[in-house]
Amino acid sequence: MVLVDSSVYIQLLRAGKDPVSELARSFDITEIVICSVVRCEVLRGLIRPRAKAHLTAYFDLLVHIATDHRVWRATEDLAWQLDRAGKVLPLTNLIIAVCALRAGAAVLTNDRHFDLVPRLQRASF
Repeated sequence: MVLVDSSVYIQLLRAGKDPVSELARSFDITEIVICSVVRCEVLRGLIRPRAKAHLTAYFDLLVHIATDHRVWRATEDLAWQLDRAGKVLPLTNLIIAVCALRAGAAVLTNDRHFDLVPRLQRASF
């Protein structure tokens, strides 16, 4: 399983590519998961309603990793541990990392912050 970070969706969109088609070249839709943070980060930046509707429909098909109180607690713990080690990551990245860990998914990302998260695997395509 792979959790695709918003940085990948945004990079593909900026390059004029359809993220759905591009990701389908490497992953079956059943292999991709999403969390609310990624969904919101991607959709909030879309200008065209048609593009937003397209990605909304796609995201609705993916397995959603819920950000319940356990995810928030794990995020607090991870942030505390990393901060004490001098590795301060954005809160959004911490939540995404915890969601991936919870799902047993690797993260497909362009963001090097994720390299600092222990036990988190990176995916590529």
